Amino acid sequence: MMSPELSKRYGALPEYTVFQLEATTKSCGLSEKYIPYAIALFRENESENTLKRYQIDQSFLEVLRKEISQWFFAGYSYTTKDIMSLAKPKGWRGGYNTDALSNVYGQNSRY
Repeated sequence: MMSPELSKRYGALPEYTVFQLEATTKSCGLSEKYIPYAIALFRENESENTLKRYQIDQSFLEVLRKEISQWFFAGYSYTTKDIMSLAKPKGWRGGYNTDALSNVYGQNSRY
């Protein structure tokens, strides 16, 4: 939910600021108690604001990122680009379709 909104508001960035994450969380109507996870999803390094506003230092950020990594990436490290790709729709990507019934019922249809 946040990935498309962040991309729409600020473009594709390697990291988003704490203020960008807070504003997007609020505009999406999400609970502010999950901002530490948003920070772990969309930041790789601590910043002055992660420390000052949420008391998240680099070691705690790495713990959160490891937890997320185990949930979604089989324990492998991830980047903001990887998180953004999870939110992309996986439907028809264009190209030539020779199936007439799929054209009638929609590109993703199989009757």
